[in-house]
Amino acid sequence: MNSPSSSQSEDRKQPCCGRPAQLDEAERRIRILDAASAVLTTHGYHAASMDSIAACSGMSKKTLYQFFDSKKVLFETLILERLFAPIDYTPLPTDPMEKQLLGLMTSIAACMFCDERLSLLRSVITETSRNPAVRQLVADLFQLSGRVLPIQNWLAAQSEAGRLDIPDITEASDLLFGMTLGGPMLGRLTHCKPHRSKENLEEFMAYGIRVFLEGHRPVTQA
Repeated sequence: MNSPSSSQSEDRKQPCCGRPAQLDEAERRIRILDAASAVLTTHGYHAASMDSIAACSGMSKKTLYQFFDSKKVLFETLILERLFAPIDYTPLPTDPMEKQLLGLMTSIAACMFCDERLSLLRSVITETSRNPAVRQLVADLFQLSGRVLPIQNWLAAQSEAGRLDIPDITEASDLLFGMTLGGPMLGRLTHCKPHRSKENLEEFMAYGIRVFLEGHRPVTQA
């Protein structure tokens, strides 16, 4: 005969990460991803296990497998939905290019500088630097995500309209990111610089944007 403790319903378990009394299917899925994120950032990919994720989520391992077929599938989903999540921002085409681009980069910064994404980035960087299989997995997911930063689409539209002279959209996109968010992000990831305030970050990005746009204006507009 089962003891009272072993016969408790799954929804009444007390997980290490805390848990409401009841969760619907969508909330369970979010809870599992939250736990996977916490376990990955604490222990790394290989040390993480479905058992530890189940314990952190407060759900049984059987429940985890109802949502995700394997640990690999679970972490693929975590990276796609939390790290490579699409950034939904559409600049107003009637605004000046500098304002459009500043709004775009500000929305990217707000998404990328959240604590969870920064922690996931640190974990993924660590794993990819020491494990070729994980490195290939992340590279594949990056391509599958469609390069979620919308910089390239905006630059391509400006180039096609003749407002900017951009021979290589991919290179220009990387350059723009480096001139606006690359330094601040590196500082956040490595803790080597104090966090910039929102106002200071916007001033820094605006400066980089002005330099970038000036360097890519068609000769007839220079």
